[in-house]
Amino acid sequence: MWFWYMRHFPLKYLILLLLLLAAAMRPAAAQHEGFIYGEVTLTNNERHKGQILWSAGQTMWVDLLTAEKKDNPVLKYLNNEQLEKLSIEETQKKMDWGFMNLWKNQYPSRKHTFRCRFGDIASLTVSGGEEAVVAFKNGEKVNIFINEDPEYRNQLGRRITLYIASKEKIRIDWDNIAQIRFTTTPQQLPHLNTMPLYGTIATRSGSSYTGLLQWDMDESLTSNFVDGKNEANENIKVRFRDVQSIRPKDEGALVKLKSGRELYMHGNSNVNRKNQGLVVRHPDWGQVIIRWRDFKEATIAAYPENQDFGFNAFQKPRSLKASIFTNDKKTWRGSFVYDLDERLDVETLDGWDRAGALRIVPFRFIKEVAPHNSKQSVVLLRNGVKLVLGDRSDVSEKNWGLLIWPQQGEYKYIPWNNVHRIAFY
Repeated sequence: MWFWYMRHFPLKYLILLLLLLAAAMRPAAAQHEGFIYGEVTLTNNERHKGQILWSAGQTMWVDLLTAEKKDNPVLKYLNNEQLEKLSIEETQKKMDWGFMNLWKNQYPSRKHTFRCRFGDIASLTVSGGEEAVVAFKNGEKVNIFINEDPEYRNQLGRRITLYIASKEKIRIDWDNIAQIRFTTTPQQLPHLNTMPLYGTIATRSGSSYTGLLQWDMDESLTSNFVDGKNEANENIKVRFRDVQSIRPKDEGALVKLKSGRELYMHGNSNVNRKNQGLVVRHPDWGQVIIRWRDFKEATIAAYPENQDFGFNAFQKPRSLKASIFTNDKKTWRGSFVYDLDERLDVETLDGWDRAGALRIVPFRFIKEVAPHNSKQSVVLLRNGVKLVLGDRSDVSEKNWGLLIWPQQGEYKYIPWNNVHRIAFY
């Protein structure tokens, strides 16, 4: 049969036919695998499976769940002198805290933030009104809750939205949830006629970041709108799928469309200095938040089919391990806890870089950390990028130090002011 086609069809048509057949046989592009997906078990044992929109607006596996750890068992390894020193340091920084907490609870107390990407979580079990137990892909668990801190707003204790297979949208109250088990997302979700927003944010300092975008800490889909007023002061809005680039101009922004048309827009936080922040997220290096004042230009690009943003792109967590070089010329090697708090490589190190961006980096992407001065540290990533980060306890003198287990059954506390360099392995 193929011999007959080859004799009677012109070669160019035969080639075209073969190309069309090859295209039809290729698997569908994994356009929607980056969206959060899972099975929700209710307290009455009903189960619903589908795409999950989290209560604080998270939609993608690269998005962060942020809460507070319920306890910190690491502090039991410190002696009274070390605990008292931490308490004195905190008292000097915050006068309404310190010795009374030490006296009441035996341990100094401060906020221990839990932060990881949804793609790193295997399941979440509701344990209270604003509490949950997070289970990681390696089976380890952590108890989390939220308080009145604005950073935790809507993260736990609020209604979530589920888009089930029939395209129906259902809202589930927190009190009705028993457990959420996260699973791999189908390549195509039938109810979605949109794509994740993808592109590059360039800063005034010359740095640029490419990945999944979140505009004004909110819009993250190509179907979302850029809102504002035009030069005639009329309300207008443009879908991100039609946008080629955005850059600040005067009290607003110049929005260039893919058609080549340019619009000056103002009067809305989408396009002026009231913008809450531009977020870039990527499973290979973490998350960065850029302030409007440091923002130079955004370029919107097609969603890349050759990059994996799905649930399986997030590997099982490992305990933090490093060689720790101290200022007193000693070297300690083994599993350790960073800032007396973070112990897994899916947890994050946070700090502001010199480009005016807040970097949130999972420890698995970090090669070295070295204190630079009292307010900053040099952070070397495994991809060769060197960062100078500051203004957060992870990278400043506010760090509570390291607890390392050089051998089984032995441990050593290393204050931050004695840390020379941490080489992760």
